[in-house]
Formats: sequence, structure tokens, C-alpha cells
Amino acid sequence: MYECPNCNGNLKFDIATQYLVCGHCDSRFSPYERKKDTDTTEYYEANRFICPQCGGEMISGDNDATAFCSYCGSANILSTRISKEKAPSHIIPFKITKEYCKKAYARKMRKAFFAPKEYKSPEFIDGFRGIYMPYHSYCFNQKGPVNLAGKTSKRKGDYIYTDHYDLTGDLDAYYRGFYYDASTSFYDSISESVAPFNAEDIVPFTPSFLSGFYADVEDVKRGTYLEEATKRANNNTYDALCKEKAFKKYSVKSSANERNLNTKLHTEYEGSQNMMYPVWFMSYRNGDKVAYATVNGQTGKVVADMPVDIKKYTIGSLLLALPIFFLLNLLFTFRPVIVLGICMLLATIVAGIYKWELGAIHRKETYADDKALFLKHNKGGGYNPKKKTAAITLASVLGLIPFIVMALMFSAQMPVLLPALLYLGSMIATIVICVKGRKWKRECGNIKGGKGYVLTAICQGICSVIALLNPVHDYWYYGGVVLLLLTILWIITDILRNYNRLAMRPLPQFEKRGGDDNA
Repeated sequence: MYECPNCNGNLKFDIATQYLVCGHCDSRFSPYERKKDTDTTEYYEANRFICPQCGGEMISGDNDATAFCSYCGSANILSTRISKEKAPSHIIPFKITKEYCKKAYARKMRKAFFAPKEYKSPEFIDGFRGIYMPYHSYCFNQKGPVNLAGKTSKRKGDYIYTDHYDLTGDLDAYYRGFYYDASTSFYDSISESVAPFNAEDIVPFTPSFLSGFYADVEDVKRGTYLEEATKRANNNTYDALCKEKAFKKYSVKSSANERNLNTKLHTEYEGSQNMMYPVWFMSYRNGDKVAYATVNGQTGKVVADMPVDIKKYTIGSLLLALPIFFLLNLLFTFRPVIVLGICMLLATIVAGIYKWELGAIHRKETYADDKALFLKHNKGGGYNPKKKTAAITLASVLGLIPFIVMALMFSAQMPVLLPALLYLGSMIATIVICVKGRKWKRECGNIKGGKGYVLTAICQGICSVIALLNPVHDYWYYGGVVLLLLTILWIITDILRNYNRLAMRPLPQFEKRGGDDNA
């Protein structure tokens, strides 16, 4: 606590005035005026709050007991102890008040028609907590002669003439502030979405800014995001060079097939700084999942996980689908073979969406989109978020075949063989998607549904046989349509049942003392 020298009251940082304000006598002090004897330029004394369920930790200059954990949403009194914390070099103080934060979040929720009602309740919104998130800020220097390959092309008659050039110049660039979050409890997807922070408000750190707020604990090594920051600096400089007035008329980008830019641009890493940036943070817990809502404490930008109320979503979808169905029924008339082909395409598309959802769940729950968490849980090795399998590529290629054939079917009269090829192409694409989707399902575990994949492939096989036999009676085609619509409805149900698993996150387990896997 920082005591008021006039009345010994508790001083807290006031966002509106950017001063430490006493709640008793209304005295005001600059954050740099009040300092404890234990505060140094390198370390400061703070209270460390620890959640007994997930092991999440926060620090604060106050000693108020907290009623819930911001990370797992558990309603437990957090244990606390005094600790010495390493001070960051700079901080961006909160600029957005809690009232403004709540209004900004409420405005966003007005557009979230299918969000759970608890997600919009005033009691829930009042749970926003101001937390300073730790970041690593990387610095780079690029200075020296550069040489880029450029070219210009022009057509004369049947020939294209290309001139090649060596583009040279002197480069003098400096980057300070390529920041990446330094906490494994703050997901990369959230920290990237809530950005940017404006460097104009950065000030030297003093613990007084934490009075009345919390700060997350830094636990990501400085070198974790160095490769990403270096690549970002190189790409920024390279793109700027391509837009230089002297180079603009040359095709510089197209000639840069190899981008060994570290050497080409003389990129030198000059170290990193520890920073703290302000975020209003709130968690919504539902069963064994948690959703986070965040508001940038400097700009007011709102980013939130968006679970849905399945009942509201189903009713809304039906109300929207009925008028669309009747409108299409009035405007268009299709032959049975075309209706069956459309259903084949829909089945393939829906199966592909379900496969994508399972893959996204797998990436989220194995931390493939969060480098720091992935390295932590996989003991530091094997991070490759852009890895693609042959099955995904094959499914993508085969998935294009039905759309091409369907376009031809609408543009001209076609023999019986081509509709059959359409159905066969859809069936093969669905089988490939099914194989990959079942793999995701097994690896994720506890995924609801999944049999709709197999049934869709079987139904598409039956419909392909119908197309090859080309029966005279329409009821064969309509029978196939009914089968496909039932399997499509089955898969859509599975998609909805698993959506909240994708929209929300597993309960955090920080592998610290007090963590509970059954929290």
C-alpha cells in the first residue's frame, strides 16, 4: 500500500487524472512522488496472489483479498504473500476507465445476438479487472549498403522485353517496440487481437501505477519470439524499400525469390525491454471451459471469445431459413438430378466445415497457435504452426471438382456421365475430409458426434450409384435428396454442439503449486 502523507489513507492510481488519489482526503500526488523504501529501480515489493485451483498468479501493490480468479473464473479467495518482483523498464498507464470499458463491451455485445444471457448481464460486466500484462519489446538496428534486384517489363508485338537492374542505396533504420506478450496465461490470439498499443504513452515504470490494479507474472523467455520479431523487422524494411520513390517503378518484390534478409539488410538485434501494457480482463466460466473478454486499457478496443446459446441460435436460424426457402421455391425450379447435385455439394461443404472446426479445436487445445504455451507443454521443441498434410491438400483439390462440374451443368446440357462424375467427386472429397476429420476427433478426445461423416460418405455413394443408373422415376432422386439432407442436418448438429468448445478455452493449468487438473 502507498499511504497518503496527509491522512495515512490508501493512495490508488486514478485513470482520469493520471495521479495517485487518496480516497479519504482527496489529496493527489504524482506516481513518481510516492515510493516505498523497498522499491528500487530493479525490484519492487508487491503482493503475489495465487489461485488455489489453476495456480494462476497476479501481483499488485495492494493487499486487498480477491474473490475470484481472472483466469479460470473460480470463486475462491486467492492466497497471498509478499514477494520481490523484477521491475519492467517502462509501462503504459491505464487510459480507459472501467466505466468506459463496460460501455465499450456492452456496445459490442448488442451485436452478439446469440451470446449467452449471462455474458451480457450487468453483474458479469462489472467483473472487469484492470491487469497490466507483461510484454517483451524487441529492438533492431539496420544500417549499411543494400543491393536489391529489380526489373521492368514491356510488351512489343508478340514479345515481352524485360530489363534487369541492380538497385543500390544506403539503409539506416531502427526499430524499437516490436512487442510480444511475456505471459503464458495471456493467449497469443488475445494479445495480438487487442493490440496495437500506442508508444506515445510509454513512461518509465514505477510501482505506484499498480496501486488499485493487478499485473500478470512474466514467465516467457526473452528469446521465444525473437525469430518472429526479426522477420517482422526485415519484412517491414523490405516493404518500405519497395515503396521508395526511386525504386517504385521497378518490380522489386517479384524478383526477391530468396529472402535472406538478415544479411541483406544488416539486421542486428540490440536487445529487448520488459514492458507492462494495460488490459481490462474478464473471464466467463461454463463447466470445464472458460471464455475471456478483454478491452485495451489504452485505446478501448474490445476483443472477446464469443460462445453462443445453442437454443437461441437454433431458433434464429430456423426463423431465417424459412423465408429463404419459400423465396427460392418461388424463383427457381430445378430438375431432380440438379437438386440431388446441389445436396451433394452441400454435404461436402458441411463436412468440410466440420473438419475445419475439429482442426481448429485441435490447434487451440494443443496450443499450436500459441508459441510460448506450445513450447512450455512440449518441453521446447517441434513448433511448426504452418505444417500441412497431404490429406488437407488433396481434400482441397478434390473439393474444387464438384463446383467446376456444377457450373458446367448450369451452363449447358450435359450427358449423364458428367452428373455422375460430380457425385463421385463429391463423394471422394467427403471421404478424404472424413479421414482427416476423424483423425482430429480422435486426437481431441471427448468430441461430441462424428458419425455424420461416415453416414454422409455412404449416402453420397448411394447417390452416385443412382446417378450412374440414371433411373426414369424421380422418386429415386428425391429419396437420395432426403438421405443427404438428414446427414447434413446431423453434421450441422455436431458443428453446433462443438462450437462452444471452439469459441471457449480449456480451463488454464499453469503447472504451478496449487494447480488442480479437476478445477
